[in-house]
Amino acid sequence: MRHPYEPLIQLQLATICIAVILAVVAIFNLEHKWIILIMFYILTISLLIESLVEYKKQQLIPSISQLLRAIILFIFTTILYF
Repeated sequence: MRHPYEPLIQLQLATICIAVILAVVAIFNLEHKWIILIMFYILTISLLIESLVEYKKQQLIPSISQLLRAIILFIFTTILYF
């Protein structure tokens, strides 16, 4: 039997893998700061997906915690980049 939120968990894993690949690319291309910006935005999306999974499992406190982390990461990254 499949987990009911397996597509969301797979999407979260895919976003984390993309972020890791972008981090490796960013190490070798330090002159392209936009790669790092995209990596942090993708990590933010991963946190939002995890928050959604927690919300669907009716675990409100962990969901809010992940949502706040995603918002803080988004704001912090945007402020540092621009």
